[in-house]
Amino acid sequence: MRDGDQPQGDQDGSGNAPWNESDWSGYLRRNDLEVGRFLSYYHEVRKLPDRLDLSARRMGWENADWAPSEGIVEESADDLDPPELPYCIHQHPVYVVARALGMELNSTFRDLCRKAGHAVTPAQAGDIVHSFWEAQHEMIMAVNATDTGDPALALVHMKRALAALNHSMGLVSGLPSDARMSAAEESETLEGALFDLREVCLRVMADCRWENPGR
Repeated sequence: MRDGDQPQGDQDGSGNAPWNESDWSGYLRRNDLEVGRFLSYYHEVRKLPDRLDLSARRMGWENADWAPSEGIVEESADDLDPPELPYCIHQHPVYVVARALGMELNSTFRDLCRKAGHAVTPAQAGDIVHSFWEAQHEMIMAVNATDTGDPALALVHMKRALAALNHSMGLVSGLPSDARMSAAEESETLEGALFDLREVCLRVMADCRWENPGR
């Protein structure tokens, strides 16, 4: 993303130069490219145990970027030229990872179903895809909660995301053995992506608890 694409408006959406529909369409297209960029890095290091952190570093994210947002970073004099954006969550690392690995899960599971044929029933496929969607939805809602200054709500959403991911793992591991054997690489990829999303949830939950002792 270009520097001018960074959200810099107020949390109430009252930026100095609100964007119109065309501006936002272009912004979201560039955000889609960021999601794709993370996924390409992730694919390059997917066999390594620290693939999540390696991909994050290549994106230019620091460790602190995984934590709940502290709000909008104040502008320097050099940042005054680009138009100011209304507040949004699209560049939050957890949002990017949730979208990227959600895409990874869906495309990989589709490949597994093609290879497995009738070994995976429509009911099983529907349950698994829905569990993937539920986990991604809860993670994105958690990002929204952290960026609006409510780490307690973010913690609840991340707990729900973690439950959905654990449910997904159970559903995937419960697929017929012949389906998993006929698509061994896809099965391994699914498990890796689910574990990585689970790791992100645990990191954000730890940060939220730090922000709210006793939770």
